[in-house]
Amino acid sequence: MKKKNLIFFLPNFSSGGAGKSIFNICKNLNKKKYSIFILSLTKNFYKKDFLRFGIKVIELNQKSTFFSMKKIQTFLNNFDKTKTIIISNINYANALFVIYFKILDKFKLVLIERTPFQELNIYYDLSDFIKKLITKIIIKFFYKKADYIVGNSKKIADDFTTITKKKCKYIYPLTLDKIIKNKKKKNSPKGLINILTIARLSREKNLLVQIKAIKILQKNKIFLNILGDGKLKNQYNYYIRKNKISCKITSYSDKKKIKLLKKSHIYICSSLFEGFPNAVVEAINYNLPVISSKNYGGINEIILNGKGGQFYSMNNEIDLAEKLNKIIKNYDYYLNKTFLAKNKLKRFTSKNIKKYESLFDRI
Repeated sequence: MKKKNLIFFLPNFSSGGAGKSIFNICKNLNKKKYSIFILSLTKNFYKKDFLRFGIKVIELNQKSTFFSMKKIQTFLNNFDKTKTIIISNINYANALFVIYFKILDKFKLVLIERTPFQELNIYYDLSDFIKKLITKIIIKFFYKKADYIVGNSKKIADDFTTITKKKCKYIYPLTLDKIIKNKKKKNSPKGLINILTIARLSREKNLLVQIKAIKILQKNKIFLNILGDGKLKNQYNYYIRKNKISCKITSYSDKKKIKLLKKSHIYICSSLFEGFPNAVVEAINYNLPVISSKNYGGINEIILNGKGGQFYSMNNEIDLAEKLNKIIKNYDYYLNKTFLAKNKLKRFTSKNIKKYESLFDRI
């Protein structure tokens, strides 16, 4: 039987949840059934990892999805439409792909929504507002033309079902290869308390609220490790130095991630919006109590609506500091909440690849 071509598109393939999630799908797909291609505008952080699994990576060396459509179309002209499925992975790219490559070019198209629809109501300037307004209009009127819409959490799938009037499936990310056997940390952390966040250094991750909360708690023996890269690194480092805050920003690597997960005591997710925070799942797998902003998306499903973790008020460093202090003083209690969440982690393992293969096979 002739293989199907699967072409995964993500504009920015930097280190982070979306890129890692696509890599986890691709490495687990049956290579006897599918020829897999990865298409990105810029340098692909996971290129070497993809190549290890025999997956072809194409970097277009472009800055904008909109102005790259002709170049993407030229690439797609090499494929038989009857044997090819395009899988687009972020809302503004999805909006363009459904117009160009589904409605006009008649390709088979799967749209994966990795951020909540409510993200499009948060904007930072006029151009961002216009871009998100156009995206919302296309979602409402044209997304239904796609062969499938897939959310990476039930909440996202339900919201897109309501908005598009087309049934949207949800498939949880394949975050974990295995679940680490439960081994309790010390009942209460002694000495220096290490707090961790793993995130891109961008506005929507809202990391400054974490840094400010650590400033409030400076009198305690507490240290914040931020693992990630991004445009705001210099700005954050300046604030940390100026205020003499116990915090360090380290560039991302898998090796550093594992090292910090092992030595940390608490994990923070401070995002303004988050489709499915894979790093929270990994933190729970390493037995870290999680405190998160109550944002839209999959966080509620991961920490069981608060039964498996702790929420704090969005964008409120005082509340975050108070809740952190509460976790530190009642560490055993919050560790038990972590184990409740950990008992549900099987939902986020590589077994979910069967759901993706079933979906691709039906098209």
